[in-house]
Amino acid sequence: MVQLHPKGSKFMKEIYERVAADFAEKIDHLFESEKSLETTFKQYYEGLPFDRTEHWSGIIHKILSDSWKDKGPEVKCEPTGMDKLQIMRYLHHLLDYNIFTQVLLNLQGYTGMFYMTGDAQAEIERMKSAWSSAYKLDPFAPKAKMLKQAEAITEEQKQYNQTISALRALRIITQFTPQISFRVSPKGSTPAFADSRNISMIGLGGDRFLKTISSLKPYYITWNQVPQIAQFIGITTPPGHDVPVSTFKADGISYEFHSKSGGEVIQDVLFARKIMYEIFRDVNITRETCIMIPRMNSILIVGDVVFENLQKAYERLYKMYPVISFVDGIRA
Repeated sequence: MVQLHPKGSKFMKEIYERVAADFAEKIDHLFESEKSLETTFKQYYEGLPFDRTEHWSGIIHKILSDSWKDKGPEVKCEPTGMDKLQIMRYLHHLLDYNIFTQVLLNLQGYTGMFYMTGDAQAEIERMKSAWSSAYKLDPFAPKAKMLKQAEAITEEQKQYNQTISALRALRIITQFTPQISFRVSPKGSTPAFADSRNISMIGLGGDRFLKTISSLKPYYITWNQVPQIAQFIGITTPPGHDVPVSTFKADGISYEFHSKSGGEVIQDVLFARKIMYEIFRDVNITRETCIMIPRMNSILIVGDVVFENLQKAYERLYKMYPVISFVDGIRA
């Protein structure tokens, strides 16, 4: 727990605000461009090739630690877990939802949740045994790839695709650990669902392998239709691009987004991040557990068994985005 200064919580509030402001400034500079991300990566991992997915949890924790030492208490030390939670609360309004959620994903803990890796491995073995020897296609081959949707016509081809999809989720689950780094995307770059353990890619079929400690449970906010959260501006050739790209502008974000693929991914990821940002606004993470993981068309939330503020947050968000649904517990 935080060791309060004799002057009390007001004094600590001022410290948290000061640290959060310094941290926000450092983060804003970090996400300015691909070059600024690479420079910071090389500062901490000089001998490794630049990677926008691996090691960012450690880097962002280190940047927070530096802000704490620069602007925190006079006695220099590492921030406690509660200190980090308080700083994140004051950081929330200082960053836009695209940048804030990337920081949140790399700072929040994942120790309250785990996947039944043994059960997932057993399911893989069961699927191998159940696969018909009469089929020519082999989804268990080392380099097996899904057929394009238009090619999957026969029952064997459909089963092949379904099995590969299930295997991907199960293999991710068998490799799960709470040590996760989430992909970072600079301002203007197309954001992505990606992390070092690929848990953002676990689909509906993998939910039954998720377990939590007894005081927590899973919740989901889902949607089938993605609102157009970013508005298409036109085709431009911005600085740093040698070919024309689709350009988008999102409310609440000062910079533009650029996409070579037409912007579908931008809409999916930004909407998930917007929902996360709004939930964070309504939940006091110093009093309630709220672990959030964005996925395609859903957000997994691991929180307290009695989680009234999450329900209130959902009700508020539903009025803004009636395409969303709330699932209490593991999805069937």
